Amino acid sequence: MMAKMQRTLLCSCYAMISRKVICRVWKSFRRRYNNEKDHKSMDKLNEKRIKWLVDQVVKKKKLPREVCIVYKVTERRIQQLVKEFNETKRYPVLKKNRRPKTYLTEEQKDEIDKTYKKTYLNPRMLYYELKRQKHYAPKDKIYEYMKSKGLVNSKLNKKKKRKRCRYEWPESGAMAHSDYHRTSDKDPHCILWIDDASRKILSGGEFKEETTENAIVTFEKAEEGLEKYKWKIERVNTDRGTQFFNSKRDKKGNRTLGEFEKYLEKRGIKHIPSRLKNPQTNGKLERRWQEYNKHRWKFDTLQEWISWYNDRLTTALDIESFETPNIAFRRKLPNRIALFWERLENEPECVK
Repeated sequence: MMAKMQRTLLCSCYAMISRKVICRVWKSFRRRYNNEKDHKSMDKLNEKRIKWLVDQVVKKKKLPREVCIVYKVTERRIQQLVKEFNETKRYPVLKKNRRPKTYLTEEQKDEIDKTYKKTYLNPRMLYYELKRQKHYAPKDKIYEYMKSKGLVNSKLNKKKKRKRCRYEWPESGAMAHSDYHRTSDKDPHCILWIDDASRKILSGGEFKEETTENAIVTFEKAEEGLEKYKWKIERVNTDRGTQFFNSKRDKKGNRTLGEFEKYLEKRGIKHIPSRLKNPQTNGKLERRWQEYNKHRWKFDTLQEWISWYNDRLTTALDIESFETPNIAFRRKLPNRIALFWERLENEPECVK
């Protein structure tokens, strides 16, 4: 009898302990999503969203804390909507008499003008650049202001749905893209080498002609840049131009390697040529040619433009953390921990 009572007492104690642990975990989880700081960027509710939120709680018996995360509103706001629905039996409607419209101040306009002259970013990217500089201005007002000054051109083709799925290598140096480009017949032929994972331009050059020799010289500079981090380029993606790829075949149908392909083979680097008539494979570099045409001629040299670009924000990376290609390149290096320990060994004073 005593043994049975002891077992019952132990089971009840375990149940109480587990309940407390679960309760603490849930409270910490709930506190995380009820913090007002997490809802600074609250999405605007409309009638359709309000109806969906109310139905989830009233009809599907979900808790307010389970659905408030969907549209980034507080749990209390969901409770208010449900209460109004239960009292009136009608879905809540937003008040038409909203807060008065606000406008950009002269100080905000000056900051937008100064930042745009330095970065030439579009309205969305300019918002994050201002935020990085500890200045604030709403996205829609930045867009309206820049549009009024003729700094924004809406393109209908960019509003269409993309059919392709973006691919991306996870580590720096896993793949490098390259191609030749020319803004006009009067301008030089430019070649760039860009890292797939970080979008960092590793090297580049402007020449009178598109040759294999120029491709090899610029690629060697890109390799030197990675040697500083004790890493190397593992793969290369180019088009099937004669500078990179030999498409000629002999009478037996066999294809011999070109000079650039032989160079990569000696270095142990895999060459991945793009499919015929498919520039999207090299799309990351094709996108950089747009920036090249827009902003290259605002700088005296190509290297100045490359340095400017590598320290510039881009939506392809972690924009919320203000990540630039230079920062992303270091973050995505697979051997960054080994580099850190080596630095500690060589510079022990940096620990202090």
